[in-house]
Parts: sequence; C-alpha cells; structure tokens
Amino acid sequence: MPKLTLVFAALLILLGIGGFAWSGSQTALLPAYPGVVLAVLGGLALIFENGRRHLMHVAAVVALLGALAPAATLGIRAAEMSALALTVNIGMLVLCAGLLVFMVRSFIAARRAA
Repeated sequence: MPKLTLVFAALLILLGIGGFAWSGSQTALLPAYPGVVLAVLGGLALIFENGRRHLMHVAAVVALLGALAPAATLGIRAAEMSALALTVNIGMLVLCAGLLVFMVRSFIAARRAA
C-alpha cells in the first residue's frame, strides 16, 4: 500500500504543478499539498515497517480530507469556476477518493487475513 500511496501522491503533485503552470494561480497548487503529505507518509511507511499500519491510517485520513475539500467546493460553487479550476478540483476529488477506496479495501483484507 505505501507504493500505491506514492503513485497517487505523485499524481496529485503533478496535477497541482500542471494547474499552476497552466494558469499561474497559486490556488491551482492545492492538490500538491496533500500530495506532498501523502508522499512523506508513504516514504515513511516504506522505511518503518513496524509503524506502517499507523502511517497508512493517517494517509487514509489525508486522502479523506483531500476528497472532502474539492467535493465541498464543487458543491458550493461549481457553476462559478473556470474550466481549469473545475478540472483541478475534479481531478483531486477522483485521485483522493480513489486512493481512499484502495486503502479501505486493503484495510478490510488485512483484517480478514488476521
């Protein structure tokens, strides 16, 4: 699961940097922030096997918050957003929610195996 977390972290960082490069707007970098946190947590989980479970649970919380933030923004003012802002928010929502789904499935499988 830490390697998959690193992949999703890289995609979030690329989404944020791409949105910033395209628009020059600081807010386009928002997906990169949870991406950096997820990258740190994924890297630490690879290093510290004893703390992997706890680190991945923290990463799941970050993914949950990373999915809730754009969902709330889209729910409140999607009609007022530019096409780029809409794309970045939907991309962040899909990536964070997708990672969260993979994590929950992994947690359930680990619980059943124990």
